[in-house]
This record gives sequence, structure tokens and C-alpha cells, in this order.
Amino acid sequence: MRSRLDEFVDFAFGGNSIPIDLQIGNALVVAIADPAEVCHIMAPRLSDLARKKLSAAALNAVGGRICCFGRWVADFGREISWHCSPYDGVFWEANLHGSRVLRCLHRSDIKLVWEVARFPQAYVMARAATFDPELSLELSHILSEQIRSFRIANPFGQGVHWASSQELVFRVMAWLFAYRVMGALAYPLDEKLLTNALYETAVHTDRYLAYAKLCVYNNHLLSEAFGLLLGGILLPCVPQAEKWRMNALKILTDEATRQVADDGGYIQNSHNYHRLALQVFLLAHAFMGHNSPDPWRFAMERSLDFLLAHQNEIDGRLPNYGANDGGMPAILSTCDFSDFRPTLQAASIASRGERLYPPGPWDEEAAWLLGPRKLDVPVRSPNRTSVSFPSSGYHILRGRGWGSFSAFRCGTVHERFSQIDMLHLDVWWRGQNVLIDPGSYLYNGPTEWHNHFYRTASHNTAMIDGQDQMLHHRKWKNLYWTKARLLRFEDRGGYAVCEGEHYGYRRQRDQCVHRRSVVLVKDELWIVVDTFTGEGEHSVRLHWLGGDFPYSHDPGGGSLQLHTPSGDFIIHALNIDGEPLPATVLSGSEQPIRGWQSRYYGEKTPVPSFEVSVRREFPFRIVTILAPVPVSWSVIGNHWNLDSDGIRAELVIGAELRVVRPVPE
Repeated sequence: MRSRLDEFVDFAFGGNSIPIDLQIGNALVVAIADPAEVCHIMAPRLSDLARKKLSAAALNAVGGRICCFGRWVADFGREISWHCSPYDGVFWEANLHGSRVLRCLHRSDIKLVWEVARFPQAYVMARAATFDPELSLELSHILSEQIRSFRIANPFGQGVHWASSQELVFRVMAWLFAYRVMGALAYPLDEKLLTNALYETAVHTDRYLAYAKLCVYNNHLLSEAFGLLLGGILLPCVPQAEKWRMNALKILTDEATRQVADDGGYIQNSHNYHRLALQVFLLAHAFMGHNSPDPWRFAMERSLDFLLAHQNEIDGRLPNYGANDGGMPAILSTCDFSDFRPTLQAASIASRGERLYPPGPWDEEAAWLLGPRKLDVPVRSPNRTSVSFPSSGYHILRGRGWGSFSAFRCGTVHERFSQIDMLHLDVWWRGQNVLIDPGSYLYNGPTEWHNHFYRTASHNTAMIDGQDQMLHHRKWKNLYWTKARLLRFEDRGGYAVCEGEHYGYRRQRDQCVHRRSVVLVKDELWIVVDTFTGEGEHSVRLHWLGGDFPYSHDPGGGSLQLHTPSGDFIIHALNIDGEPLPATVLSGSEQPIRGWQSRYYGEKTPVPSFEVSVRREFPFRIVTILAPVPVSWSVIGNHWNLDSDGIRAELVIGAELRVVRPVPE
């Protein structure tokens, strides 16, 4: 009887069957570290609670209760229903050709059914078995059953799980990781099954690669190139292996230069996708025997400088900038999904031969992909200072101490992969994200929710006449890409200042321009001046989204007070004479949609949304004071004097913003 693989080879080569001896090569052993060695070095770095949670997550996955997007657990059933979304119960057609599935996106969010098929549980089960060997037999057996069940339910080319080559690559990588780990623990998975799956993945990816090059030339293209690299390295006996490998190397090398800007910013204007791209390069580096082309290393180095500048050193988080789909190709640590330290630590070791952080749970990713011995390299802690990334349009103002900084978005949009968020400002105070980016929530959920998180109104910036900065033409397409210009960036010791403007409203009548000036008086006082120029009378809406803290609000006083674990932090909105502007605060509102944060995909939480809406003759200014409580100010002419718990500042707010005090150091 002919095997399914024989039938597939006929299909892939137009009926010309080619006998192929499939086997996974030794490169897998080189790429993924020995679990016994990883356990030896990592067990002391994981808390008892972290190890118990890892084992519990693995045992949950045995019963089909799987952690999705690094955050919430969904019950898929012990016999997993591979085509049913756990979020809304929607079934996707199993017999529809994969190339036609995306026409049905209106029925549900496809990522919700894709998530379980990425097999995040494979990483969890293999790692749990590493740290708790008594679970190895059960976890290996159940994981093998789940893989076999998936393969039967999803024949080549059919159904939702063949609609994206990136999904195939992430899935087979998860299987290969588990195969390597479980095999070393003496409970191997079915090698023939996995080699067939890898071969199918490489052939399918090669066939549809042109689409990624044309339409999704971002993390998708990187991931698909990595899939070809896997096929080329691990299946050296197949006729296409060398072609796959060479094509993958070329794409990854070219894209390392194209997708990562000269200043380290990423093509998608998304910190989460930037991390995903870093992980792909780390995985590819591992499979290249830790000897990858220089452009990969340079891309990782540039990325490190960029992402570290944005990082909250206390918990490893970054501003939730840009699209965030919860994607993490390889789940290789017990750290929270929002903690970037595992990937940044690994990238630093791979590209610079040094660690960023002292020993901790964030070392596990590097241990698996680079080998435990690499954790002996010296530590060089990041130098956290104010820094501007003008090519990418991101600018960081930092205080002297830990945990107080602001991230300012100001730069012309060069690619379509961007939310409509120009001049957005994130503020972190004493390690607390007090003014936040809203996130993404769902890509293919209800349109009104997608629009809310994607468009201007939810971000910490301003709207003129109720318009977005770009025209949101359809779900993933904006027209009139925003042009912006950085006007000033300097750190004078006692204070730092950044100014920029954008021209997204010039397409409307009266040639309106929004300019924003941000002053950080170190370490805890921010003054934000929003200037609106143009002709005639216009409505202006200024918006600040507070973090997930208890709060209080004074409507008449134009203020919002956040009660954080580090103390009370207040937002005051004032006119140019220092008088409070009327403001409203909504949290978790559905009519209208306002006051929501989504730090994890598919999850939204209510947070306070502070809004000032006025109609004025242009030019016009709004001054926002951001400071710990208490704060006071006085205004004489265009001179502003401010005092926040002993931190004093004097500014002249006119045609140009001038800081008089504190005196530059």
C-alpha cells in the first residue's frame, strides 16, 4: 500500500514520484542543548513556584487546557478539536483548501484557532519534563498523540492550518524542539512522522514564498525563510535541500539589513514583532551551528540597542507599541510574555558574547539555543540614557534613576505596517507604566474593536476635527502615510527635551499641523505642550490613557490621579494661562468604546481614559503636567513655574519652548 508521503510526493512533483529517505540530521542536536545540561544550570535559577507552574501548565495541556498567547488558558478538550475557536466556538471548514480559508475571516479571528496549532504546549511539555523527569513518559505519550491527531485531522494543503506558511514553520519547530528534548530524556517522539511533517512544511513554504515576498515582507518572510533553512539543514538527502538552504540564507541575510533599520528600529513599528524577528534569527543562528552570517549579528546588535533603550529595567517590559498579536515562536522561559529579558539576553550573548543581566530565569532561552556554557560570559549592563532613533522615529527621554522614562513616537511612516499613533507618548514612573499604549486586542474580531485599538483615538496623542492622522482605508491598509519631523532632541543633565510635529492633517482644510514638545525634569516631572497651527476654528481632542491602577478624577480641575504601588501620579490638562480644561474620564466603556488596554492578545482590561475636547481658533495650545502628587504651578505671561515635591522648573512657553530652570549641568 502506498503511504501518504508517497501520495504527497506525487502531488508535489506533478506525479513524478521520487524515492526519498527522510531523516532528521545531527544538526538538531547541535541547535538545541541537551536537557540534562540545561536543567543543571537553570534549576537553581528558577523559583519553586515557577517550576510548579511549568509542571501544572504541562499537565493542563495533557487534558487539552492550553495557555494561549502566553496569557490565558483555553479548554480545547482532551481530544483536541483542531478547527474550533475556543474563544467563540466557531468552527472552520476542515475540507476547504488552505489558500481559500482567508476569504472567511469575517466568521471569527483566525488567530484564535491557529494558536493551539502552533503547539505552544510542545515547548511547555518538553521543558516541564526537563525539570521534572517523572513527568517525561506521560508528557511524551500525550504529545505524540496530539501530534498524530493533528496530522490526521489536517492532511496536506487542507483547512485553516494550511492557510499560512508561517504557522506551519512555527508548528514544526515546536515539534522538533520537543523531539530533541524528549529523545534525550529517553522518551522519543515518532521520527518518521516529524520528518514527513518537516518535508511537507518546506515544500509548501517554498511553493508560496512569492506571496510573502510581495505582501507580507516582514516577520512572515523571515519565518518562512527559516522554515526553508530547517528543511535544507535537517533533511540533507532530499533533492531540494541545497536549494532551500541557499534560498533561506539569502533571504535571511538580505532581510536582516532591510527589515532592521540602521538605527535598530523594525519595519513593522512593533516591539512585539521586533522580538519575534529576533527569535527567528536566534533560532536560525542555532541551526547554523552558532556560526551565522555577519548581517544577522549586526541586525541583532542594532535591535538590542533599540529595544534596550525602551526597556523598563525593573520587570523587562517595553511600551506596548504597535501591533501585538501575542506571537512568540519559541516559548523558552518561565518569564511573563511581556518580559523581553529572555530574548534580549540570548541575542546579546549570540551577537556580542556578553550578558545584559545577572543570572535569573531569563537565562533559559539562551541556555536552550546557545548552550549552557555560554551563560558564563561576562555581564555588561545596559547604559540607559536619553537616546533618539531618528530613522525609525522613536525617542527616549530618561531620568537618572531606574524606572522613570518616556518614549515618544515621531517619525515619517515609511511602510504600511503601522498603527495610527503619531506623537504618542508612553510614560514610565518609578517602574510603573502610568501612561500606556492600548495594544491590539484582536485582529479579526468585531470591526469596531479592531478600529478602536488601531486608530488614533485610543493613543496618547491628539485629533483635529475628529479625523485620524491617516485614512484607515481597510483593516490592514492606511492611505496618506503620515509625514513627521523631529525638531529638537537634547539631554542637558538636569532635564531632557524632545520636540516634533506631524503633517497628517494637512490633507484636511486649513493646513493644520500638530506639534508636541516633551520636557522631562529629572527624574519625575513631565511638561507636555501640544501646539495646533493652521487657519480658522477647529475642534481638538487630547487623549491620555492611564495604566491599570485605581484612580480618581476631578472633572472641573482637569485632572486624573492614578494610585500606583509607587505612589500617586497625576495628569493635569491646562490652557496656556494655566487654567484647568474640562475633561472627562471613562474606563471600560463600550458605548462609546473607550478606556481599554490589551497587553495580551485576546484580552482587554478597563483602564482610565482622560479626554479633553475643545473647539478653538488656531493657533492654540494645551499644556499637560505629569507628576507625582503634590504638584503646583504659577503662570505669569508666558513664564511657567512648577514645583513637584521639591523638583522645580521654570519654562518659557512661546513660539519656542525654553527651559530656564533647572540650569543645565
